[in-house]
Amino acid sequence: MKQQGKMDRPVGSMINTHEQLQYLLDEHEQILSHIKDLNQWWTELDEHGLPKYGEMGTRMEGLRDLLSRHFNDEEQEGYFKPLMDEEPGFCIMVPDFREQHDEFLTRLDDFSARLKQPVPPFQNWNEALEELKSLLAQLRTNEKREFEQVREAFQKSSLPPD
Repeated sequence: MKQQGKMDRPVGSMINTHEQLQYLLDEHEQILSHIKDLNQWWTELDEHGLPKYGEMGTRMEGLRDLLSRHFNDEEQEGYFKPLMDEEPGFCIMVPDFREQHDEFLTRLDDFSARLKQPVPPFQNWNEALEELKSLLAQLRTNEKREFEQVREAFQKSSLPPD
C-alpha cells in the first residue's frame, strides 16, 4: 500500500475560501484513496487465501487516523467556514457532528483491536470483510447525511427574513 502524505492545513486568520475548500476536498481524496488501497489489498489476500488479520488492524488504524484528522477539521468549522464568513447566522444552524464522529471512530478502534488480537474473534476472513464493508457503508451514509444537513442549513440561511 502506498504511504499517504500528511497535508498542510491552511493557516492564518485570512484563509482563502478556495484554499480551505480545496484542503477539505484533498482530505476526502486522501481518505478515498486509502479506502481503495485497503479494498485492493484485502481482495488480493482473499484471492490467495492469505488472511493477515493483524496487518489489516494496523492498516485500519491508518484509516482511523485520516478520518480523525478530517472529522476534527470538519468540527472546527471545516466546510462551514466560508458560509459562516458570509452568513454569520448560519453557525447556529450547523449540526454538531462530534457525537457521530466519536461513535464511528470508537467502532473503528474496536474493529482494529479485534483484528490485532492473537486469535481474532472472526470465524473467517470473509466475516471480517463483511464487517469492514458495514463500517464503510456507515461512513458513506453518515457523510451523505452530513452533506444533506449542511445543504439544508445553507438553504435556510439563504432565505429572506420573515
